[in-house]
Amino acid sequence: MGINFMPKEEKFFDFLSQQAENLTKAAEFFKTAIKDGKLDEDEVKKIHALEQEGDTLAHEITDMLNRTFITPIDREDIYALANQLDDVLDMLNAMAGRVKLYKLNPSDQYFAQFIDLIDQAAAALASAVKHMPDTKRQRRVLDYCIEINRLENLGDTVREKAISNLFETEKDPMQVIKWKEIYEVAEGTLDKCEHVAKVIEAILVKHG
Repeated sequence: MGINFMPKEEKFFDFLSQQAENLTKAAEFFKTAIKDGKLDEDEVKKIHALEQEGDTLAHEITDMLNRTFITPIDREDIYALANQLDDVLDMLNAMAGRVKLYKLNPSDQYFAQFIDLIDQAAAALASAVKHMPDTKRQRRVLDYCIEINRLENLGDTVREKAISNLFETEKDPMQVIKWKEIYEVAEGTLDKCEHVAKVIEAILVKHG
């Protein structure tokens, strides 16, 4: 059957795609910070601005749902997808704020691995959301979701190694507390990406 995608409903997917693209931009800011060895105030502000834009998009989608009689997919699915995407960006924003607040070096090897995984997951999410309306690319969308699940599993492994290394090598208890929190937020961000992928998979199954 496929998704009932109609021109007048295109704005829903435009907004959802914009949310997903904001995730990729935020991940890119983190990659820049890792390259530079610091997360400066400008980059934190840029990530926060993207998070605020994501909140606005989520509210606009909710408002459109309340005003639209016919939607391309079930309105509760659009609502869930919009809010799950917003949750991922919220996590990235929180992580940026904490790295800056704690004055941590973002080029830490394990944090760098997390950011690389998050960057890949964000790119896969953006591609999945972009291709959702195309009934000929549903298999590709599912492949993106499977890839996100793989990246989340890798994140679990990185978290275990990171925390193990932290306890073995770090002598400053405050640094242990700070980095453990950051690692857990990073791993939680990948979990959120996987939650979005599951919402997308459920939508495709429902309309397959």
